[in-house]
Amino acid sequence: QKSIDAARHDKPAIARLADRIATKFIVAILLIACATALLWWQIDASKAFWVALSVLVISCPCALSLATPASLANAASLLRRNAVIVNGENALESLSKLDVAVFDKTGTLTSGEFSLQSVVCLSERYDETTVRSLAASLQRHSNHPLASAFDAYVHNAEVQSVRYVVGEGLEGTYKNRRIRLGSWQFCQEIAPGLSAPPEDAKYWIALCEDQQALAWIGLTDKVHEEAAAVLEGLRGKGISTELLTGDASARGTQLGTFLNFDRISTGLSPQDKLLRVASLQDAGATVLMVGDGLNDAPVLKRADVSVAVAGATDLARAQADFVLMQGNLEQISLLLGVAKRTRSIIIQNFAWALGYNALGIPLAVLGLVPPWAAAIGMSCSSLIVVGNALRLARTGGSAGHG
Repeated sequence: QKSIDAARHDKPAIARLADRIATKFIVAILLIACATALLWWQIDASKAFWVALSVLVISCPCALSLATPASLANAASLLRRNAVIVNGENALESLSKLDVAVFDKTGTLTSGEFSLQSVVCLSERYDETTVRSLAASLQRHSNHPLASAFDAYVHNAEVQSVRYVVGEGLEGTYKNRRIRLGSWQFCQEIAPGLSAPPEDAKYWIALCEDQQALAWIGLTDKVHEEAAAVLEGLRGKGISTELLTGDASARGTQLGTFLNFDRISTGLSPQDKLLRVASLQDAGATVLMVGDGLNDAPVLKRADVSVAVAGATDLARAQADFVLMQGNLEQISLLLGVAKRTRSIIIQNFAWALGYNALGIPLAVLGLVPPWAAAIGMSCSSLIVVGNALRLARTGGSAGHG
């Protein structure tokens, strides 16, 4: 909760720079206008006021101030038209200079639509049917994607006082005995004799009760077809990729290897994920986090840029800068393309605003620009900046991939 309460993204650095320049620019213009009036008072007193007025009118701090917000607003409009909910458009600046992309596994790289494939009983105390029933009774209290794999199984009414431990599993009571369903580490706390999960590549969760290992339950989950291409595209842009998953089974490592992640970390708690992202940031990296679950919320909040996929929990959506609504990871490529194009247009706007003032103000000081022409020039400068930013909103979704 402390992580989730961290401050949201501040205004982008480039926008803060523009504000500082605009503030100093106004002071400088007032000084230049006063100096111009004094100079022209010596040359031709009848023109002093009008020349000074032209200097004030032709200067355009508005163009500098509009350069970033106009571009970000139009980029956000483009993304919304392409089924991306934008919670933090300021994160587009960080997205344009990304160093590391971090992914959760379950429900992010995979569909999150689990199916129960096998049960390996570890005790004669309960048979497969009872194990499935107990697991279903516990999972009905969870909003984790794998809970759907147990929907078809009969619940046992004797399972009571169930609570969900974020990132670990579920705990309840059954026949006055404590019972747990979840990760190896979580279940070993009450059943130290629990053996390691089977080697085959499934998502394994353990069922145990006080001092007794009961079963390993094997689930399968389908990988998104576009995941490999999206990750390859990130690496092609020089962005390092990392898999951070709480899955401690062989499935996590196998999937990470199959998708060619640069770094694979399995069996992580939510705090472990948070520490890894923090260490990357401390090393100077700009980090993107892509996730979906309740336990991803703190790390989504901590990352420089965060993306929640379709089907993410409400808390994950609330913490993410962007939410992909089409259930397709290819929208990450769209985000990167739009971010790059937005930064390019912001730089163009800055160049125009600075160039216009660098040319217009000296001409006004020399008395070569009458006040009416200065007013037209100032208005046109702002319109050009806004018009250039509008090119983002008029661009089709496919342009974001360029």
